[in-house]
This record gives sequence, C-alpha cells and structure tokens, in this order.
Amino acid sequence: MRRRLKISLLLVTFMLFILPKQGYGEEKDPIKIIQIKNGINYFDIDNDGIKDLIISADFLTPIGGNIYIAYSFYLNHEIENQKHFSYVPIEVVDGKGAEANIYTYTKVGGCGNDMSKEETNISGLRLIKFKNGVYLIYTEKKCNENKNTFTDKCPFSVVIYQYDDEDKVFAIKKKSQTKEMYCDADEVLKKDLIIKSIKSIK
Repeated sequence: MRRRLKISLLLVTFMLFILPKQGYGEEKDPIKIIQIKNGINYFDIDNDGIKDLIISADFLTPIGGNIYIAYSFYLNHEIENQKHFSYVPIEVVDGKGAEANIYTYTKVGGCGNDMSKEETNISGLRLIKFKNGVYLIYTEKKCNENKNTFTDKCPFSVVIYQYDDEDKVFAIKKKSQTKEMYCDADEVLKKDLIIKSIKSIK
C-alpha cells in the first residue's frame, strides 16, 4: 500500500512539475511561427477548424544565382458538399488594391563577414499565429546607393499583415524600417523580434 502511494506521489509530481517544462502543461507558447516550406503547406488561417492551403514555389533567374519564391494562400471550405478553395488576397504596400501572391528573394553566396554561406535571404516571410490573430511578416533589405545589397549589411523594411476575417484578406497593420543593419532576412525574423513587432501594433 505504501509502495503504491509512493508511486502515485511520484506520478503526480512528474505531472505537475516535469511535464509543464516539457511543453505538456496548460501554459503553452502564445506564439506559433511557421516557416513555410517549398510546396504544399496546411494551416488554419481563418480559425474555423479546417486546414487551409498555402503554396510556395521557387524559380531561378535565366542567368542563375538568384532564387525567387512565390507564396499564395487559399481558404478551404465546402460548397454543396464539395471542397472549394478561394484566394486570400494580400494588400499591396502602396495601398492600391490587393494581390494574390507575395514574393521573397534569395541570392547565392554569403554577406558581410561570412561569405561562406550558400545563400543569403534578401527578403523573407513568416506566418504567425499570435493570441487570437494570424499575421504575415514580410521583410526586405533596403540599401542606399553607397551599399551593396548582396554583400553589405543594411536596414530592412518590415510590413506586418493581419488576416481580416470580414474581408477575407491579409491587410497591412504596420510598416516600419529597422534601425539596426542586417545581412540576412532571417536575422530580422527571429522570434523575439517578431513578438516585439506584433506587440508594437496599435
């Protein structure tokens, strides 16, 4: 009897103190960051319990050396018991309408002091679920005429989009530019900086 009681106490201790630290507790990470992979991706954009569709594909420029990736987003719903997909437009940065796709751009080779890298991301995109909202963060390198976009550190523009369930669109919530200079878009898209950017939306 005492042995069973000891085992029970050990199990309760494990559940109360060990499992939460391993990510099984009620307090989960409030932010989920999705780095969209090449091909077909599934994610519930409109929070209706049905996985929506995200497609990304890359292509090389004719002379090689540069890689462009296009992303498009589709809501998944049923019409007359049949699956139906519809575009989720993304608001254009200059405010003139919307478009279905967004693009990122990578060049072959390193940047700054690390020229050994195989690729450097000149722009980048992340899909984020934060609290009750779904966001896209797009960042792009912005060098002046004295800097080389491919090899120098420069500021990055950052555009935050939020999914608008009423208009079924990713609408721009904030545009800014980093004060710090970076080589690669992945440096701007680190978790702590993403959280800081989203929390700064008014």
